[in-house]
Amino acid sequence: MKELAKRCKEASKTLMSLDLETKNKIFDELVLNLKSKKHDIINANQLDVFKAEQSNLSNAMVDRLRLTRERIDQMINGVIEIKNQKEVVGSFFDEFVNPNGLSIKRQRVPIGVILMIFESRPNVVIDCAALALKSSNGIILKGGKEAKETNEILGKIITESINKYIPEDSVITLASDDRNAVSDLLECNESIDVVVPRGGHGLIEYVYDHAKMPVIAHYKGLCHMYIDKYADIEKGLKLVENAKTQRTGVCNAIETLLVHSEIMEDFAPKLSNLLTEKGTELRVDKEYLDKVDFKHQIATSKDWETEYLENILSVKTVHSFDEAIDHISKYGSHHSECIVSEDKERCQNFINRVDASCVMVNASTRFNDGGQLGLGAELGISTSKLHAYGPMGVEQMTTSRFVVMGEGQIRG
Repeated sequence: MKELAKRCKEASKTLMSLDLETKNKIFDELVLNLKSKKHDIINANQLDVFKAEQSNLSNAMVDRLRLTRERIDQMINGVIEIKNQKEVVGSFFDEFVNPNGLSIKRQRVPIGVILMIFESRPNVVIDCAALALKSSNGIILKGGKEAKETNEILGKIITESINKYIPEDSVITLASDDRNAVSDLLECNESIDVVVPRGGHGLIEYVYDHAKMPVIAHYKGLCHMYIDKYADIEKGLKLVENAKTQRTGVCNAIETLLVHSEIMEDFAPKLSNLLTEKGTELRVDKEYLDKVDFKHQIATSKDWETEYLENILSVKTVHSFDEAIDHISKYGSHHSECIVSEDKERCQNFINRVDASCVMVNASTRFNDGGQLGLGAELGISTSKLHAYGPMGVEQMTTSRFVVMGEGQIRG
């Protein structure tokens, strides 16, 4: 692993000066190969899905693992979007001339080599390889064994797409069933500049405990939606339905709904009817239960701190705006938080007081996604605050340096 990381570091040095024309040729080749090998990708993925189901992996894990034709098309469209984004690497900003005539400006430069460790989602291989190439970073991709066959074929497609133009060690996709690789790679701080883990609590904690390089964590998504007393109830119901049930096993789906007590009598029966039809299990407090004719499970304190990744929603009654904020502050994971309200002042107050990588006002939390927010795809959704906060696209995969242009000035 140490030698492999060194090779990726050496390859990454050639990427800084990679011209736009060559980058575009690589992206075109990648799109062409993904389209021509779509059938092979699906066959490999079906094998992974079959093994996952035989191993009794959770429905959420299997859903994240599965690649349909539609999802492959989304990956391809993501590559095209990334290709068409403006060039960030090498660009200058914040330029000024100081009193002694020095021209000072800042320049976007690649981070270097990124180690990406992820579970289940094979689309990460393509998304993150494309983002790394656009941002001129080398990348090492280490997926989980549950996606072994899919990751392997996607890795081969990437290698075939880049090796005519840049060193193939620029993007390295490792064998997904090599468990020792992770611990070895986390020691390679001389060659790897940052590690990004995407997965469950155990993976994140392991990486934090063992990495010798900086960590940017894509941590859990314990996301809330707060239905304010000034909410449009029909709008709120529509947003809850989408944020919980459109795709339940993803990090930007809501897990807890907070409802102001002053609208609960009208809101609760409609919500129970709506989500019961969607097969959602509701875990509610007693105040909610008193307003409906359904036999919902009573929520416990454990529910407030649980990321279900299933079609389950906990519902809590709050008696004030401040109580909603306090609950989010205590249980939120800095991922996605939403307020539903027609009161602009309260919405602005929510934005000012909630600490999350993405704050929504009258919009589904499902929009906290690199593709939806104009990034083409994402390396991950950072719930750390350094070096990025929220979905990481091309710009977030660069850092900046100072460039100083002079005419012989010396410091006195």
